[in-house]
Amino acid sequence: MSFNIFDGLDFLADLLSLDFSSKSESVNSKKNKNSKKSKYTTALWNGSFLWIASILYFIVFKDPLPEENYVQTLLICILIGFLISFVLFFSLYQLGIFYFKSLLKFIFFSGSVILLLISFVLFMYYKSGIFF
Repeated sequence: MSFNIFDGLDFLADLLSLDFSSKSESVNSKKNKNSKKSKYTTALWNGSFLWIASILYFIVFKDPLPEENYVQTLLICILIGFLISFVLFFSLYQLGIFYFKSLLKFIFFSGSVILLLISFVLFMYYKSGIFF
């Protein structure tokens, strides 16, 4: 039977992941406390993002928008918002902080960040006066 390099790497990864310390129980209890604390922080961030986005949407849409290329401008602002959110999510993933234990938290966080960034781009476009 020939030696497979992937079997050797698998064996080394298993050895590195073992924890022989007696502090492993205290580490698990700290993780449980942190998970309970982080359970509500994601909801707090999501709520604040949605609150800020709703204020920005209200500021942008309270006055009638210019009629010239209205749909095209909205689509471009939405695409720019999605692009910025993609870059943000990719950066968070590379840093190792874009991890969610449930799909609902992931969808809620991603949706609130996307809505916030789209509202920010719309606000910058219509209210800054730079583009007119």
